Amino acid sequence: MAYSGTNHTGYLGAVSVPGMFREVVGLFTNTNDLQDAIRDLEGTAFPCQDISVMGSRRELDEVFGVKAVNPRFAMDNSDTPRQAPARPEEETIGSAALVGGSAYVGAMAMALTAGAVAFPAAIAAAVIGGVIGASLGAILNKVLGDRASRHVHEQLEQGGLLLWVRTPDPIKESLAKQLMENRNAQEVHVHEIV
Repeated sequence: MAYSGTNHTGYLGAVSVPGMFREVVGLFTNTNDLQDAIRDLEGTAFPCQDISVMGSRRELDEVFGVKAVNPRFAMDNSDTPRQAPARPEEETIGSAALVGGSAYVGAMAMALTAGAVAFPAAIAAAVIGGVIGASLGAILNKVLGDRASRHVHEQLEQGGLLLWVRTPDPIKESLAKQLMENRNAQEVHVHEIV
């Protein structure tokens, strides 16, 4: 994507450039405000595929050579990696699935291992395997959660978190700006990218 600035004419009477679209970008210094803005955008007129946040630490490192970047540099930079935002409820479901899935795999593995012995032994093995699997799942969940928290903390230390939303027309552009500003977004503006 190439950033083309904000100096293009508006929608009416403008020469359309194939592959170019407009979007609103805003800077958040608080994760709660960012999540609230995402909910507001999705709850009004914006499909989730039109909303994005800054990419992962690994992606930022690949593009910029650092794991956290100055958001003022990244907000209009066409090379800034992006990803779909993860809602807190999705993170909770993912955590439960990771721990529960690990418990199930552990329980089944131990039950199958003990399958040749008496039924009570298989049940005990399944319980032990489930506990071990759930513990390993919880540890993995903690490691992944800590990594995500570290990324957010590092990015906040650099100046904030970015949110982009594609805007297909002037009405939605105005709405997106207003919703983001209502949730304390800073430096909210529109740009065109390819």
